[in-house]
Amino acid sequence: MKISTRPFGLTRSGEEVYCIRLEHDSGIVAEVLSYGATLRALWVPTASGPVQVCAGYETLEEYEAGTCYLGAVVGRCAGRIDGGRFTLNGVEYQLPCNQNGNHLHGGVEGFDRKVWNVQMLPRNRGVRFFRRSEAGEEGYPGAVEVSATYLFEEDGALTLRLDALAEDDTILSMTHHGYWNLAGEGSVGGHLFTTPADRFAAIRPDGVPTGELIPVEGTPFDFTRPATLESRWDQDHPQLAAGSGFDHTFLAPGKGLRPVCRLECPENGLSLEVSATLPGIHLYTGNFLEPVRRGAAALEAQFIPNAPNLHQFPSVELPKGKRWEHQIQYRFGCQA
Repeated sequence: MKISTRPFGLTRSGEEVYCIRLEHDSGIVAEVLSYGATLRALWVPTASGPVQVCAGYETLEEYEAGTCYLGAVVGRCAGRIDGGRFTLNGVEYQLPCNQNGNHLHGGVEGFDRKVWNVQMLPRNRGVRFFRRSEAGEEGYPGAVEVSATYLFEEDGALTLRLDALAEDDTILSMTHHGYWNLAGEGSVGGHLFTTPADRFAAIRPDGVPTGELIPVEGTPFDFTRPATLESRWDQDHPQLAAGSGFDHTFLAPGKGLRPVCRLECPENGLSLEVSATLPGIHLYTGNFLEPVRRGAAALEAQFIPNAPNLHQFPSVELPKGKRWEHQIQYRFGCQA
């Protein structure tokens, strides 16, 4: 395992950003940024050479101008919150609304827009990004210390550990907003997707979950057996119309670190298995992705969006003094 660091530029406000390169003995290479704790790129070795499978930008200016959250850690709360409002301990809070009248991925300047502190792990195992989110940041109550740690396992799996500790009662639901294309370019329509989920969260046309959980059986959302994304995303179904394709959270059965979905590229035999401790996996098929529509698929292990207002969903409330700990793991294979 080798780790090296290089400057990646200065933000508009003059903060220096670093790119940390993690090289595993298997040949898998990841580059992560202190801006947004972002996975900028990930190369997987194949018989015909390495393939860059994680969508990212080449310059800091592109990240600052971007609106798609490419590879970033998003928070405090991933996904949409209806009208930007929620109630905690009898107090109603109003968060900034940055998409269609709703709060999305932590707001105007969420965790994806922050420069994180950097700490190398012992024995070159990986890198830890950390920062303090003050009370009132983007309207959220309570200060929170958060961290995002990228490290390679011995078998080459890339693990992301997300941690938080609240100084007062708050809400929190971080995730990693990685976009994947196992072919390295073109559309992901031919990729096979699988998830053991038997239910998904219904959404309104603005993407906010309604509170209803719909069984996948008999619908285009049934990926309990592999199916190509393009064979499903334009089918006649009201929920696909609402999302202009897939933009939905699937409920993955089980608890603890377990497989939540799998993506496979028949063209080159590359596969990605995502395991997580979080309750759901959100599939977004890049329906509004730029510059290539549906040029990558986001796989976001997370809580269900709008959970602060839908108490039938797993809670995202984080009490004072309680540590929030979750893991997301990306394991690659190649059958070619």
